[in-house]
Amino acid sequence: MEVIKNDFPILVNNDIAYLDSAATTQKPNEVINSVKEFYEKYNANPHRGAYSLSIEATQIYENTRDKIAKFINSKNREEIIFSKNATEALNLIAYSYGMENLKENDEIVISIMEHHSNLVPWQKVSKKTKSKLNYMYINNDFEISDKEIEEKITNKTKIVGITHVSNVLGTVNNVKKIIKYAHKMGAVVIVDASQSIPHMKIDVQDLDTDFLVFSGHKMLAPLGIGVLYGKKEIFNSCGQRDGVAAARHALWVSRFDGYPRRIYGCGAVE
Repeated sequence: MEVIKNDFPILVNNDIAYLDSAATTQKPNEVINSVKEFYEKYNANPHRGAYSLSIEATQIYENTRDKIAKFINSKNREEIIFSKNATEALNLIAYSYGMENLKENDEIVISIMEHHSNLVPWQKVSKKTKSKLNYMYINNDFEISDKEIEEKITNKTKIVGITHVSNVLGTVNNVKKIIKYAHKMGAVVIVDASQSIPHMKIDVQDLDTDFLVFSGHKMLAPLGIGVLYGKKEIFNSCGQRDGVAAARHALWVSRFDGYPRRIYGCGAVE
């Protein structure tokens, strides 16, 4: 235990037992030193310069995309989009894919155990699109029964959002079963893996999920980085979610170099 503790400066410098890793993890020396090294040796704007430092920063940035794709067994590196966190990733899905593909009387299904980041966007999107938001409820064992899944996910359902592991209950949902049934009904599935990916292997091809999101800060990474995975073919039906960049640059990008830029468009890497 002491060997592990020594990897974390904050635990060395404070006489504490930290029990809030589900909210955010502490950072080990290796992560802190890597961030420090980047700012000391490679800091430049990726994809925004033709000089050597920017090229190096771009290579580091894109190599990370390859590592994440391998980590979750994505088919293609272009299926990985970086976001600020899982919350932003879920909002990107809701306001790009959701707004583009939902219409009046369509249905969205989420579980009652969702984090607010996978609830509030769908409340707003359902109101704007005049679609209906339905909830899957839990039983006395704090689980979603097969009956509940089959009653709530119907041929009217277009989007299903489900947390892999509940941040409140600790329930591990059988997302593979939910995904399979949702696909049978013709729905697209979004998995919030924020609480699961630090503790279990995630294989997006095995799950066959359409979207999957997670935050770095819950798995030892710095604050301000998240991941949005989406099947390459699904990204084709996403509208551009570019409000932040547009506000900064007063510019809408109409030509895209690849799938990640279809969602984010212009703007500096953050």
